[in-house]
Amino acid sequence: MAIEAAVASTMDPILRAIVTISVLIFFAKIMASVFSNMKLPAVLGELIAGVVFGPYALGSGIIIFGEPLVVLNEYVDAFAEIGAIMILFSMGLEMGLTSLKENGAWAALIACLGDLTAFVITYEIYIRLGFSQSAALFIAAIMVATSLAISARVLEDLDMLKTEEGTLLVNAVAIDDILSVALLAVVTSIVFHGNVGVVEVAKTIIIFFIIWLTMVAVGAFVLPRMIERFMMLETEGAVEAASIASAFVLAALAGSIGLSPIVGSYAAGMAVAESKALPHIKDFIRHINTIFSPIFFTVVGAKMNIGLVSEQVIMGILLMTAIALSTKFVGCFTAALAKVRDIMGATRISVGMIPRGELSLIIANIALSKGVVAESVYVQTVSMVILTSIIAPTILSRLYRVSQKGGGEQVKELGAPPPPPKPGPESGVEVS
Repeated sequence: MAIEAAVASTMDPILRAIVTISVLIFFAKIMASVFSNMKLPAVLGELIAGVVFGPYALGSGIIIFGEPLVVLNEYVDAFAEIGAIMILFSMGLEMGLTSLKENGAWAALIACLGDLTAFVITYEIYIRLGFSQSAALFIAAIMVATSLAISARVLEDLDMLKTEEGTLLVNAVAIDDILSVALLAVVTSIVFHGNVGVVEVAKTIIIFFIIWLTMVAVGAFVLPRMIERFMMLETEGAVEAASIASAFVLAALAGSIGLSPIVGSYAAGMAVAESKALPHIKDFIRHINTIFSPIFFTVVGAKMNIGLVSEQVIMGILLMTAIALSTKFVGCFTAALAKVRDIMGATRISVGMIPRGELSLIIANIALSKGVVAESVYVQTVSMVILTSIIAPTILSRLYRVSQKGGGEQVKELGAPPPPPKPGPESGVEVS
């Protein structure tokens, strides 16, 4: 026992972090597999793995050298930050710059109306509930970001990704991500630098977009050329190393000028997406994210103190989920209807904009780490993300399956020929 006590008192926190990360990744993969087999997003399994095996649950019940098996410290947080950077870099790769050209104007309108409705209504509700301005701003920002991974996964599973509706939805979610990242920079500036006036907010938004667009433009000019030069080298892993380096360099650059590092990594992903080596890089990043993505999501789940769950917190979860479901749907429906001119089609697009996911969790994690929101609000946020990620895909899947079975308007494939005219005197087709 004396030896164990001595080891416990001198155990390197880096080693403790390695043990924690190993345990969380192990159980994250198991839970992700379970959820995938249930036709649910794997990210939910990773989140729940963090909750169940985190320091507030089973992770504290297993003692090694006098300490819990799972311990959250600054090194674990550092790995989670790397995970967030890699997730946003991957999202930037998926989007690219050229994808905005397809249905860009309508997709932007759908995203803007959805974001504006969600942000304004959420902010007003939480201000009236007595929350501070800083907390209300961050909670409103959490409500803005739609999960690209979840919506795209549902469309892919249903073979609807290449329809006009699917393309419009994916582009709207992608633009939604850009607006969410921009909004995060604005909210961060307001909360931590005291800019609260309308002029200051407008100035912050303009400065952000100037900096961010400059970062993207320079990156789009430099990074693809740099990576293509690395392709000429015969050194194994040169292209992969260059792409990863670009993500961390722009993340560090964004952090150095007061923006969130994920803003830089997202810009790097969009720029690198213009490279001819994109398919190879995406495949490499997909393998990298099999490790770093679970680290982020399990750490996010592990920070959820389930001991704080009470009747009041449950009411908060239900309120936040109701706001998340209703505001995005109402905000997106009008613009979607004007584009597709079909109630069922507009409904499917609006439901597809509901799931909250990666970026919402990143914003919540920033707000918690900076002490802007209480742990109870963090618990509500993680629960809301889980619920919307289950409810919205379930509804969306049912809506598309009804359409496929002929119970509603058929979804138009991109490039598909127009349907044959119905028999009748106006069509020129004789009716026997």
